[in-house]
Amino acid sequence: MTDTKCARHRMRRALVRWIAGCVALVTGAGAGLAEDRTPLGVGDPVPRFSFVDIDEEEGSIGAFDGSVLVLSFGDRDSSEEMKAWMGDARLAVLEAHPEIPTASLAFADVSGVPSWLRGMVRPLLARSNASAEADLAEARQRAGIEPDPARTAFRFIPDWDGAHLEAFGLADASQYHCWIAVDGKVVAVMDPSTPDPARVYIDAFEAIARARPAAPAGP
Repeated sequence: MTDTKCARHRMRRALVRWIAGCVALVTGAGAGLAEDRTPLGVGDPVPRFSFVDIDEEEGSIGAFDGSVLVLSFGDRDSSEEMKAWMGDARLAVLEAHPEIPTASLAFADVSGVPSWLRGMVRPLLARSNASAEADLAEARQRAGIEPDPARTAFRFIPDWDGAHLEAFGLADASQYHCWIAVDGKVVAVMDPSTPDPARVYIDAFEAIARARPAAPAGP
């Protein structure tokens, strides 16, 4: 690598670190400013709204009717806490119940990022999401799990203005929240106060599997 290329590479890395620092600063500054709200609980209806994901593709919660919904919300730090248990739980469910159609919608609280910084933040979020998905794909491969693309969906959705936070009854995402919903109703909730969130996640799918109609017998 030439000296010029080395210098450009160092400049790009410095810029990425600077942007990441700005994101951490502004997202931290925005936490806790919203009024008190009550997060969705078991039995509550799932809010139905449209969204734009990290790839700038439009979607809606209603588009996934018929699938078990896994809805999650976190910020930069709380998402890492949630990932610590969710990866193994997702693998366990995929292995045990590949027949259950599932849609995972992961919302990220970036409401503290000013509009002028969004163009620089979006690629960082996309890169982080792609890395997480690659890690999960590698874990699936090691476990010998081949999910059916027709039965699994994943969308990563930045919440730029806090509207999605409000829809889920959250003041902020300094603590992660994860909900499992069936037929438009929440059936399980996981957050940092849950003693064993991975077990709650797996048990929820076990209950869903038991409640599903039995497949018709073959000829």
